[in-house]
Amino acid sequence: MNILVFVTFCVAFLSSVVSGMSGGGGGFIMTPYYLLIGLTPQQIVGGASIASLGLGGSSLIAMRGKQLVDKRFIWPLVALTIASTLLAMQILPTIKSGSFEMATGILLILLAPTLFIKKQQLQPGMRSKRSVRIGYTVYAIILLASSLGSGLATLLFLPLMFLMGLTALQANALRRVLMLIQAVLIFCLVMPKNYIVWSYALASLVGCYLGGYVGTKLALKKGDQFIKYGLAVVMVVSGLALLIK
Repeated sequence: MNILVFVTFCVAFLSSVVSGMSGGGGGFIMTPYYLLIGLTPQQIVGGASIASLGLGGSSLIAMRGKQLVDKRFIWPLVALTIASTLLAMQILPTIKSGSFEMATGILLILLAPTLFIKKQQLQPGMRSKRSVRIGYTVYAIILLASSLGSGLATLLFLPLMFLMGLTALQANALRRVLMLIQAVLIFCLVMPKNYIVWSYALASLVGCYLGGYVGTKLALKKGDQFIKYGLAVVMVVSGLALLIK
């Protein structure tokens, strides 16, 4: 067996524990890892769609019975998810590996501080209609970028919490539902184009399923603060590695 298949499973498991605990951030590990082992941006997006099926499915299983999905926003966000994903899939074939690596490296370094935004200070509650409309717009922009393999999906908590007034757990649960819809749509669109490297994708699927369940259970019990420092270091190191590659 190719040793990278086992390594991919391990990286996917660890990144999904991180993502399950902190409500995101797994893409900040998986995207540079895939680039460093030589996958193209298109192959990364294809593989990530399968991994997201595992992560999203197991996280929702871990949250079952908690009634965390706020139904006020679900259908407009589903429509935006579908529209942004379809647009991203039109752009995807034009992306070049070299430019993608440089952009990802810079983003990883610049976005590391966002891990330390204190979500509890984003007070939940009712927001104005204008704030919610801005939230929908910001959500669509971030989702479009994340659909291209940038790993930015973790930043979706900003519009969901700050502009739309959800709690951290509500934002995480809603994001998991929406990311699962996105993953199914991307998978259906990229599979006929042979973008998926199945050995890595299936290893990621299993790793993400197990890691997402473990991480979400830990988050519900213990919180996420201690893991953020390690993730920030990984982001900066990965970003530098991509820039000097």
